[in-house]
Amino acid sequence: MKIEREKKYILDEHLFEKLIKKSVYKVGVVQWYMDNCRFIKRENCRLRYTIDENGNEKWVVAFKSKLFGDFQRIEEEYDLEIKDISFLKYYPVVAKIRYFLMFSPAEVSIDEFIPLDFSIKVKYLAEIETDENFEKYEEIFNLKKPVEDFEEYTNFSMAKVSKLRPDEIIKKVKTMI
Repeated sequence: MKIEREKKYILDEHLFEKLIKKSVYKVGVVQWYMDNCRFIKRENCRLRYTIDENGNEKWVVAFKSKLFGDFQRIEEEYDLEIKDISFLKYYPVVAKIRYFLMFSPAEVSIDEFIPLDFSIKVKYLAEIETDENFEKYEEIFNLKKPVEDFEEYTNFSMAKVSKLRPDEIIKKVKTMI
């Protein structure tokens, strides 16, 4: 179990286009949110599929707590293998391309949400994870619009059940990576 400290920011199209030119790594992500998690002994979990620019695929199950204290929350993650993904069609999902601008000393990333068959309240969302002051990285990357309500802009709160099959969603992400 680790505690992460993160803050999110809304981006407009212009800043998004400017910042992704500075990205050092890109990954496609699909996340399903399960209320009864059979992979870890938790009531709620996130099942994440990722594919990187080299075609490397990975499945990870995770638990994240609600935000507390100074932009902190608890996170647990475990790698796993999944053969049959058809059961995921019943769970809320979100799909995105994540661009990493920096990994250390802070992780700074931008999510470009992929339209599925439902609307999402933002198209681009930046995130800073750090133990340092956020202001330093806000200035470096010109991040001026922190989200007012963190929980409203979590992937969990933006996910919805899709009529698309899980394999169709993954295929859509693969074409954008």
